[in-house]
Amino acid sequence: MPEIDATTAVIALLVLALVFVIGTVSKLQMGIAAIVAATIVGPLVFGESVQEIQQGFPLSLFFTLMGVTYLFAIATNNGTVGWLVNWGLRIVGGRASVFPLIMFVVTAVLTAIGAATPAAAAILMPVALSFSRRNRLNPLPMTQAIIQGATAGSFSPMGVYGVIVNSVVQRSGEQLRTLYNPSVTWAVVFAVSLVITVITWLMYRRPAPSNPGTAQSQSEENGHGILARRPRHQFGIQRAATLAGIAIMALLVLVFGLDVGLTALTVGAVLTLLFPNSAKGAIRQIAWETILLVGGIVTYVSMLERQGIIAWVGDGAASLGNPKMAAIIILFVGALVSAFASTTGILGALIPLSVPFLVMSDGSPAALSATMLIGALAVASSAVDVSPFSTNGALAVANASYQSNYVYRKLFIWCWVLIVAVPIIAWATMILPPWGG
Repeated sequence: MPEIDATTAVIALLVLALVFVIGTVSKLQMGIAAIVAATIVGPLVFGESVQEIQQGFPLSLFFTLMGVTYLFAIATNNGTVGWLVNWGLRIVGGRASVFPLIMFVVTAVLTAIGAATPAAAAILMPVALSFSRRNRLNPLPMTQAIIQGATAGSFSPMGVYGVIVNSVVQRSGEQLRTLYNPSVTWAVVFAVSLVITVITWLMYRRPAPSNPGTAQSQSEENGHGILARRPRHQFGIQRAATLAGIAIMALLVLVFGLDVGLTALTVGAVLTLLFPNSAKGAIRQIAWETILLVGGIVTYVSMLERQGIIAWVGDGAASLGNPKMAAIIILFVGALVSAFASTTGILGALIPLSVPFLVMSDGSPAALSATMLIGALAVASSAVDVSPFSTNGALAVANASYQSNYVYRKLFIWCWVLIVAVPIIAWATMILPPWGG
């Protein structure tokens, strides 16, 4: 490992921070900004070749995200997703007030099988908020249910966040992989997301301020809105085959340990051959933006790892004398940045920065539990996706019709409550006790 110059290390880290700022406030995609930054900083600051920089791009992550989002695109095109939504509607029956809890489950199922969280939110948010207006329900529980449900499912082994975290952990070394239990992270995130949803559901039982004078509100409240016009989705051979394919993929991945991306691609390829019409446009629906974003951030962070910057940061944090205090700083950084930037990007950046707290140079456990810290970071970084500045939060505001100002204000308040509360609670329950390290 090369000798670390403090000035050089600080410059490289400031460039990474600048990438997050540029990707947030400008039209430049964060992943492209990160790749360009690595292309400039690598040769000029560290003397790396272009080939070394290219080797940092996570090909396994590329195949995984491509596979699972391609399969979900096919499931959307052939009506399987619509069938699942209508299944949720039928379960509710006449109990409109419990529909947010059903939507939490439906959204979690979709993201657990590979839907990107913005894709699931984009599909379900218009239907759910139209249902709320039609039944004169407060829109906030429905909004929170979809956003938190998307988060709850996405940390599954086949979910986008779960794939990203597991891939970053694997790239951070064999020692960390053996110390980390992804099932705990998924369980913790799912539990926290469900608690947030239930609390919101209990707090906002009264209807939000309405504007019945608008044509749209009158149409929807009289039962003639988007929900009323949705066609019934019959359970046909294509949807049966799609659900069977997803079940087989889950079995092969969870029980036999096959690669999730290549398995999803295989299932998608079989469905395409059997039902070619369902695959029309599926390539365009692959989460290319997410792949580029995470790939770019990981490429830059891989350069930092090769140059020993990550270890240097860990040594500096360890000099604080108390790794558990350093951990809460990491959690607050994850929550704050994720609320206004990219959850996937911050997970790809902060997990490698946490490695010195988790694994000693000889491969033994360090001061903190790898499972607990990564799980706490996942919770802190993802719970704040309710931010109206995030993709999912913005989708909620955009689909709230005449209630958009109300939804924006409430999500803004919830965002800051979660930025402050979730890191503290995660730290107090997962890091501070003896099982935290």
